[in-house]
Amino acid sequence: MDSIRVAEWLEARERPGVPAGLQIRRGRFMLRSRVMGLLLTLTLPLVAASEDPWPDPGPPSSRDLFPLNLVPLTYRPVGAETVGQGQWRFAFQMTRSNTFEFSDLIKDRLRRDTSGRFSVDQPGAETFAASLPNEPLIYFFDAEIQRTELSFRYGLTPDTDVALTLGWQSLDGGFMDGLIEGVHRLGFEQAGREAIVRDQLTAAIIQKGQVVYFSQTAVRLHPVDPVLAVIHRFHEGPTLTVSFLGALQVPATRFAGQFRSDWDASAGLTFQWRPIGQQAVNGGAAYLRRGLKGGDGLNPFLIKDQIAGHLGWEWRGWSRVRPFLVLLYHDALTSQGPGATLDKPSVIHDLGMHVRLGSRTVMTFSYINNITNNENTADMGLALRLAVRP
Repeated sequence: MDSIRVAEWLEARERPGVPAGLQIRRGRFMLRSRVMGLLLTLTLPLVAASEDPWPDPGPPSSRDLFPLNLVPLTYRPVGAETVGQGQWRFAFQMTRSNTFEFSDLIKDRLRRDTSGRFSVDQPGAETFAASLPNEPLIYFFDAEIQRTELSFRYGLTPDTDVALTLGWQSLDGGFMDGLIEGVHRLGFEQAGREAIVRDQLTAAIIQKGQVVYFSQTAVRLHPVDPVLAVIHRFHEGPTLTVSFLGALQVPATRFAGQFRSDWDASAGLTFQWRPIGQQAVNGGAAYLRRGLKGGDGLNPFLIKDQIAGHLGWEWRGWSRVRPFLVLLYHDALTSQGPGATLDKPSVIHDLGMHVRLGSRTVMTFSYINNITNNENTADMGLALRLAVRP
């Protein structure tokens, strides 16, 4: 049929009495009409109203991969809806995040190399540390971190689920520095980023004039502590579900051969509100008892307990795609400043979408970034999650 119409159009171009400009405009109109028809054909199945039930993956499992959050227990959004007695859900998630953050006291005191960018090495860090013998905590983090997790959630009763999360993580110089510098040139400047050698791993922590940790060695597939959780739904209404959430992190691994968590635990509430229309609001809050053992002190890096929470919106009016936005809040990471801004709260966002691949499978794409810019969160991250519910 299209070949016949094209032939007719070509014939029309040769007909006397029809202006050439009009013939060209008609041809362009026909081409645009067909392109728009093709786009509608491809997108309507994605945005049409959903008739089949979704294999609900819950809110995105957002996580801040700031280096000081790699060992202790960290708050994660968890869905309030239970999976059902005897049912289970499996999820595989990979998150990669770039971090370039350091204490204000470092910004103007690093040596420059011949390329015009700052060079960071251990002798320079030790010299710098000796000049500040009274500072409780100074840090320099330039790394990309990739964390891969396997999560299992099983319904013990209609209202109670248990969950287990296992995983591993890697640290290296990465490849995202150039991309992030390009984004920052659009008006989101970050002090010092363009003065440091790109794609190089450096992690340094200074306390009371001593370099207590320094590494430029990549970490590959290092296991992380397993986390056990229980979710108990105690309220279920037409528009609101509220559940209790408890979690325990088992200190089964050591980071860098010396640092480990301290049986960290959390307790809190999580909810889902379904107002009028194809929308859902997810939220929650928890208290986290966090600690760190290892190194030379009783409390390395001054890690403290936290209050954290999340609030998110999700659109559910389409057949195969559910866009979402989640805000994640943490209060201070550590107990002291002012040489570092780790004693200030932080907010990150997770912007993305769930894509239904089948009746039991959902893929989640996430773009994670900080909002507060207090040098106590990772800069930018990307996450991919596959959830399967048989």
